[in-house]
Amino acid sequence: MSDVSPVTVDPDVERLARLLHDGFVDYHERFLEITHRASQRFLDREWAELQQDSTERLDLHKHRVWAVVDAARPSLPDDEDEAKALWIEARRRYVQLVAVRMDLELAETFYNSTTRHLFDVIGLDNELEFLWLGPTALPADDGSRGEYRNFPIDESLEDSVRQIFEHLPLASDFGSLDQCAALVTERIQAQLDDVWDGQIDSIDVLRPIFYRNKGAYVVGRLRWLNRVSPVVLPVLDGDDGLYVDAVLLSELAASRMFGYTRSYFHVLCRRPAAVVGFLKSLLPVKPVAELYTSIGYSQHGKTNLFRALYRHMEHSNTRFERARGARGMVMVVFTLPSFDVVFKLIKDRFPPSKRTTPGDVQRRYKLVFDHDRVGRLVDAQEFRNLTFRRDRFDDDILDELRTECSRSVTITDDEVVLHHVYTERRLYPLDLYLREMSPDRARRAAIDYGNAIKDLAAANIFPGDLFPKNFGVTRHGAVVFYDYDELALLSDVNFRKMPVSQNYDDEMLEQPWFPVEPDDVFPEEFRTYLRSPRIVGEVFDELHPEISTVEFWQQMKEGHSEGGLPDFFPYPRDLRIARD
Repeated sequence: MSDVSPVTVDPDVERLARLLHDGFVDYHERFLEITHRASQRFLDREWAELQQDSTERLDLHKHRVWAVVDAARPSLPDDEDEAKALWIEARRRYVQLVAVRMDLELAETFYNSTTRHLFDVIGLDNELEFLWLGPTALPADDGSRGEYRNFPIDESLEDSVRQIFEHLPLASDFGSLDQCAALVTERIQAQLDDVWDGQIDSIDVLRPIFYRNKGAYVVGRLRWLNRVSPVVLPVLDGDDGLYVDAVLLSELAASRMFGYTRSYFHVLCRRPAAVVGFLKSLLPVKPVAELYTSIGYSQHGKTNLFRALYRHMEHSNTRFERARGARGMVMVVFTLPSFDVVFKLIKDRFPPSKRTTPGDVQRRYKLVFDHDRVGRLVDAQEFRNLTFRRDRFDDDILDELRTECSRSVTITDDEVVLHHVYTERRLYPLDLYLREMSPDRARRAAIDYGNAIKDLAAANIFPGDLFPKNFGVTRHGAVVFYDYDELALLSDVNFRKMPVSQNYDDEMLEQPWFPVEPDDVFPEEFRTYLRSPRIVGEVFDELHPEISTVEFWQQMKEGHSEGGLPDFFPYPRDLRIARD
C-alpha cells in the first residue's frame, strides 16, 4: 500500500501515527488470523478449541490498544496542551495512512479507544476524537466488490440452489449436494408460494461462511423485483458429511441468529461494513451496533451504540428514569424511555445478604462476555466516562445515583458523569410479564423460563438467583437472564441434599442447624420460591420438576467435568429438517 504524504511530516507526528497504524493493522490481522481457523475447527469438530479462539479474539482489541497507549506516552510532551496538539497532528497523518483501507471504520474506533485511554477523556472531546454523530451510509454495492455472489433463477430454482452449494468453500465436504439442494428448494418454494406468488428473480449469498459453536451458516437473501427476504442455511457435520439442518426464511428467524443473547460469529471478511450492510438489508430493525457486534467487532459495536445514543439525545427530550422491575440490591438500573437500552451501575455498598463485592460483580460480567451465551444471557457493553446533561435525569434517579453510586458517578450543576456503567438491551421483566400478559402468553413464558434455566445449566452456568425478577422476555418471546451478581460456573457450586432434621426444634431455628459453606446450594429449596406467580409453580410441577432435584444439577455438573459440549440451535426445533 502506498502512503499519501503531500507534505513533509514532523518526525514525532510520523512516529505516533505509525505507532497507531501498526497497532491497528496488527490487531486486525491477528483478529482475521484467529477467525480463519474457524473453518478447519468446524470440519475437525474442534469445538473446545473454537471456544478458546473466541475468548482469545475478544481481548485482542483491548490488549493492542493498551500496548499503543504504553508506547505512545513517552513520546508525548509533559505539557497537556502540547501533547494534545501533537496527537491531533498524528491523527491527521493516521487518517492518511488508513484512508484506503477497507476497514476504515474499525481504524477510527481503534484510534478513539487509544485516545480515550491516553488522555483520560470524559464525555466527548470534539478536538481529539472521531465523533461523527450524523447518519452513516453502509455500503450498498452490487456484488462487484466480491462480498456476495448473485445466482439468477434462469432455468429452475433447484438448479440455482445447487449452484450455490457448488460454490461454497465447504462444497466438497457435503454428504450429498443433490439431496441438500432438493430439500432447500422445497422449503424456499413453499415460502415463495405463500408470500410472493411463487416468483423469484435471484438469490444473493455472502461469500464468507458464519461459524459459531457446532454450526456453519450460509447467509443470503431471496430477491424479487425490489423485495428481499432472508435465507439462512445452518450446516452441521454428520457422520456422512455436512448437511443442511434447517432453512430460515423469515426476518424473525434470522434476527434470532444475530441476537444480543448469542455469542459472536467467526466471519472472515476484510470489508466488514459491506457484510453489515448486507445483513442490514435482511434485518432492517436490527441496530447496526448489534450487527457489528454479532460478527465479532464488539468494540466497534460499542462505538455505534455510543453514537446512536448521543444522536438520539440530540433529537429527543425524554429523561432518564428508573427501569421497570424490582429494584436490585447490587445495581442501580435506569433507562431512557425512547431508547431501547438500560444502564446499570454497581452500587457502592451491598446488604449483608449479598456475599459479593463490586470486584466480584465486574468479574462475573467479564465471565458472561467471554462465555457462550447460548441465547439465554444478555450481552452487556461496558462503558467508562459517559456524560449527559443533568436536566435529562429524573430527580429520583439523581438522588439514587448520588446516595448509592458515589464511587462511579459525578453529579455537577450541569452534567452527570458515569465513570463506569454497563448497558444492555431493555427487556420486559419476567415477573411483570407473567402478571400482565394474557394467560396463554404467561404460560408460554413460564415454560420457557424453565427451559432457560436448563439451557444455562447445559452451558455450565448457575444463575445463582433464580427468581423471575432476574429474567426478562425479548421481543421474540424468549426468556433470558440478565442479573449477573450471583452467577457462577457449575464447577464452582456444591449442590447438596437438604439434611433431615432430627427434631422439631432444629426446624424452628432462624439459622440452619447444619453447617453451610458459601458455595453450597440446596435445589430442594427451589420448590418453595419458584411458585410465584401461580402459573410458575403449576408449569414447573408439570414440565420442569427436575430443576428442584440435586440429581439434575449434579448430572449437568458431571457432564461439564467430562468435557461435554451440548448442542444449542439458534432456531426452533420445528424448523429442523427431518433426516432419514
